[in-house]
Amino acid sequence: MTDFLQLTLAGLSQGSVYALLAVGLIAVYTVRHVINIAQGDYAMLAGLGAIWMTAAGMPLMAAILIAILSVALVSVAVDRLILARVKNLTTLVSIILTLGVSTLLQSIMLLLWGPEAEGLPAFPGQNFSIGGVSIRSQDLWMLGALVVVGGAILLFYEKTRWGKALRACAEQPDAARIVGISPVMAAVIAFAIAGVAGAVAGVVSSPVALSIWSGGLLLGLKGFVAAVLGGLSSFRAAIVGALLLGMLEAYVSAYIASGLRDAVAFFILILVLIIRPSGLLIRSVPVRV
Repeated sequence: MTDFLQLTLAGLSQGSVYALLAVGLIAVYTVRHVINIAQGDYAMLAGLGAIWMTAAGMPLMAAILIAILSVALVSVAVDRLILARVKNLTTLVSIILTLGVSTLLQSIMLLLWGPEAEGLPAFPGQNFSIGGVSIRSQDLWMLGALVVVGGAILLFYEKTRWGKALRACAEQPDAARIVGISPVMAAVIAFAIAGVAGAVAGVVSSPVALSIWSGGLLLGLKGFVAAVLGGLSSFRAAIVGALLLGMLEAYVSAYIASGLRDAVAFFILILVLIIRPSGLLIRSVPVRV
């Protein structure tokens, strides 16, 4: 039982990283109908950037803050300099373009920081155990990041007038312009939010999972699987799906074979697309704007 609980905790902490990436993907998709394959690379970029700054002598928290803000700017630049310049941008075209962005970012990270995986120093906190279950402080940081950042994004989109206005730009862009909602500003905000979510996922997981130039694509695809479980529209369902995905990976790795860990996400994706393409949503709930 202790081993099962230990695996559950590990799965929840890893699932929180997938959840943050999924939240970023949905934040963009609900505004621009863009699927950003580079979302996972934002996590690696933030992690490696923060590692570089701490190695140069910058305090840990200052390096993390600068890395998060820098990645948010990169995310906005990807939209303004690439995606926004494409006429009739479809979801398929966005996948192809952001796959190219992902390759570009990976090449830049490889040139700047080399091929070796590195990790940030552990965040402040003490490890402890409850009932034989070892709890690392970094696991709590990862879960806490989801609660704070993921929860803030969810509340922003679902409870505030600004968040509802962003969704209105995707559903009725012409009507949004008439009532004074700028689709350009909506896109900037959405991509900045996605960049922040991806960067936070990267820095909180770096002390445990390490950061490496090539790790973003697989990480982003797992976030995408979680977003699909949310029907690419529900933050809550995507977060639940991401946590379940993290736990299933931990169980499969421990009880079946560690080599099958990464296959779990794609097996789930296939099942969902065949059985329930709408994701984990029980029913669709229209958003009033």
